[in-house]
Amino acid sequence: MRPIVRRLAVVSLPVLVLLLPASAGAFPLTDCTLNLTSVDADGTRFATAAGGGKDSTQADPFLVDWDGTVDWEGTTGTQVIKDSHWSVSVFSIPTPLSGREENADGDRTGDGTIEVGVNLPLRITGLFFVSGSIAGDGGSCAGSGWMRLVGDPLGSALFWLGLILILLGLLALWRGYLRSSILAAFGGLLLGLGAVAMLITFAMMFAGQWTPVAAFAAGVFIGLAVAIMRPEAA
Repeated sequence: MRPIVRRLAVVSLPVLVLLLPASAGAFPLTDCTLNLTSVDADGTRFATAAGGGKDSTQADPFLVDWDGTVDWEGTTGTQVIKDSHWSVSVFSIPTPLSGREENADGDRTGDGTIEVGVNLPLRITGLFFVSGSIAGDGGSCAGSGWMRLVGDPLGSALFWLGLILILLGLLALWRGYLRSSILAAFGGLLLGLGAVAMLITFAMMFAGQWTPVAAFAAGVFIGLAVAIMRPEAA
């Protein structure tokens, strides 16, 4: 038996979180349910979340330990969803996480345990807004929620990536100001990407789910401003 909910769970941890709405209104067409329990590396249960509740908000995200696991159980309620397509977005940006499920047996329930680190290629920490949906013959589910991977930021690949991008961006901005408008604009792009990585790592979501977009846009704006203000460009 391969339940439709199990198909979502084994692909990636964020697929689980997509069914965690901020309110019951996130399920306008369905009666899907999902309950999660986060367990740390020592086997201690330290976070829970339930679809349809007030869990997984920005102020109170679902906490996940990189070295731990997530126990889950869910249903599609009275729906038997067949020939479905599912997709996942992070900060409202579509990701490659998508696919189709036949569900020929008509399963409606599922449960299991996911090892967090196994489903993510690099060790990272930070706060993420994840949303997604699954729809097919017989019904659909959709939702969103905030998830925080806990841990030391200095041990996160995302932190070091952000630091490198910021340093390269500042260097490109300086060199671009002296020599090239194109290089200055490129420096702003790198600066924006680095800022996004840092803001996620330290959970500084000043504009909610749109924070990465705003930070990236600010970096690009700085790059363009430096390019325009170059002595040769003036």
